[in-house]
Formats: sequence, structure tokens, C-alpha cells
Amino acid sequence: MRRWLSVLVVGLSCVGIAGCGSDAVDDVRQDVREQAEALRDRVDREIGDRAERVRTRLREVRSEARRVGRDLERRVRQALEDLERTVPRAGPATRPPSTEGREEEGTIGAFLTDTLRSVDRYWTRTFEANGQREPRVSYVWVPQGRVTRSGCGSPADDTAAFYCPADDTIYVGEVLAAGVFEGVADGFPGQQAGYGRAVGDFGTAYLVAHEYAHNLQEELGFFSAQRRGASARPFELQADCLAGVWGASVYREGRLKPGDVEEALNTALAVGDFEVGSEQHHGTPEERRDAWQLGFDSGEPSTCTAFVRA
Repeated sequence: MRRWLSVLVVGLSCVGIAGCGSDAVDDVRQDVREQAEALRDRVDREIGDRAERVRTRLREVRSEARRVGRDLERRVRQALEDLERTVPRAGPATRPPSTEGREEEGTIGAFLTDTLRSVDRYWTRTFEANGQREPRVSYVWVPQGRVTRSGCGSPADDTAAFYCPADDTIYVGEVLAAGVFEGVADGFPGQQAGYGRAVGDFGTAYLVAHEYAHNLQEELGFFSAQRRGASARPFELQADCLAGVWGASVYREGRLKPGDVEEALNTALAVGDFEVGSEQHHGTPEERRDAWQLGFDSGEPSTCTAFVRA
């Protein structure tokens, strides 16, 4: 606009006006300049007003984002703090883990199902004891060489491990689960960097308990409330913490074998990643290990409110 006005002024100043003297020409030039200046002032005001409206709207959007964040944090805290413990906290008098017990037999799918039932029993008991509706979730154990569709758009193959809120289903690939169970899985970022090793039956159980925890977040109403563009990290660490809470319940029942806790901690280290700038960053190896340990040490769901913040 400014460039056009300048051309107009110059152009008019070069046009001869028949029958006019130099004073008349100067007057015309002055009028054109004044009109051009007035037009520039009006354009500047309009641009300034528009910019101010944009700044005002931006402030409103930021204020709304903060309000939504505070509301989400409040909902997370209230939901988890309402889940009181249904069994005593582990302490010096707690029966130590037993070395006895049934060894897992059959397929890796059978082990995954048994683990899921254990996780589900604990959380169903906890929810019902606090007047909550029992959690519900579907599951698919993807056999070797198979690929299945999920409601989230991402296919699940035999190396998958994720929870899909769109179809309320946990997907775990049997090749991945068997690799962790046998201690031969090596594709995890933390493990490749020398942090821990995904290994053992309780390492595999940790993966199932973690994905089930995402279902709990959805059941309690704040998993899908995650704002677009927000980091996945707090929700992933909270899921690790809730998985540790389930681990504490198994410990209190005396059903852990020596080395089981170390298997879970090493697996948590192995699945940590270093993509700090990515929305899908799940937490560093140390953060994931510490989150599981926090849940295990406390045995209380309310402890896990520490991770989801505005």
C-alpha cells in the first residue's frame, strides 16, 4: 500500500496541468500529499487495530489453555486421590516374596492373559471399593507374522505394545512379549544406549500393566483430555507409576520371585528414550525407572498425581 501511494504522488507531480501556474500546481501537489498522508494514517490505524485484536485473541487463547491445564490437573489429582488403598501398605511385617509358585507354561499369549487378569483384578477391586465402576478393556495379542488394524489408525504388528483409546483395546505383539520374556529383545532405545535390558516374566508384566494404566487414565476421564501438541511424557510416566502400584499389590500378596523387581526396573530403563523435543517423548530411562519405583514404593494411586501437571 505504501509503495502504491508513493508512485501515485510521484506520478501526479510529473503531470502537466494545462492553464495552471506553478502555484496552482504546487497546491495540487500539496493536496495529493495530504490525501496520501491521510490514507497512510488510516491504513496504519487499521493495521494497528487488527494487530491489537490478534494480540488480544492470543492472550485469550493462552489464558484458556492455562485454565484447561489447571482443570486437567485438578481432575487427575481428584481421580487418583479418590482411589484409596484396598490392602495394607507394604512394610517390615509384610510377608517377603515367595520363591515358590506356578511356573508359566504354554504360550506367551497365555502368560499375557494371566498377567492382564491379575492387573484387572487389582484395579477392579480398587475401583469398586471406592464406588467407581469397574474398569473395562479389550485386548489383542498379535501372533507372530500377523498384523491387525486398530481404531487409532496405526496397525498393530507382532512387535506392538500400545493402548488405543478409540477402540479401548490393548495391543501387544507376541514376538515382542516373548523377546522380553526370554531377554532377547534388543530394539528399545534405552537398551541400545546401554540402559538396562528388557528381560524376564515381570519385565513383560510391566509392559502389560503400563498399557492397562493408560486404560485407567481413559476410564478416569483425562487420557483423551490431553491437549493436542502436548507432550506424551507426563501421561507415560504416570502410567509407569500406576504399573508400579500394581507391582506393589503383587508383592504384598507374596507372589513375586527374587529378581522380579529388578526385571521391571531394567525393562523400564530399556524402554526409556531420549527424544526430549518430540511430542511422543515417553521419558528418559531414569525417569521411567523412577516413576515405576515411586508407584511400587508407595503402593498408592494418589502418589501418581505427581506427573500430570498443567
